[in-house]
Amino acid sequence: MKKSNLTPEQQTLFNANFNRRAYDKAKEPIQKAISESKNFYELWERIKNYDRDVEYEDDFTIITCEVELDRSHMETEGDYVGVCFYIKWYDEADAGMIDKVALYSSEPSGEYIADLLCYINPDSCEVTEWVYEA
Repeated sequence: MKKSNLTPEQQTLFNANFNRRAYDKAKEPIQKAISESKNFYELWERIKNYDRDVEYEDDFTIITCEVELDRSHMETEGDYVGVCFYIKWYDEADAGMIDKVALYSSEPSGEYIADLLCYINPDSCEVTEWVYEA
């Protein structure tokens, strides 16, 4: 994935709605569930307390798993900031990985409707694609 060049306004919005420690804290149990699961059904069970969905592809399964982030160290004015982990699960290998992460915030709307701001690299947290248009 390539790094996205952000405008100053986009960078300000991203900075106000993202905190690396909050992200790492949200990612840890998801990553642990992936690492410890021996098959799709184990992973599905381990993430049952999260808002999740599944989409089947030919060679893999995509599981989306939404997690609200702790906003206590963010400058956001939104009532909700969360990420959606896109997990690719390979049934043949009984293994998976976090493929990409979407960042959502209710700050732009000013309501409890969360807008998709961008996609970030799951490891470096660099913005790979900016989506939100004011």
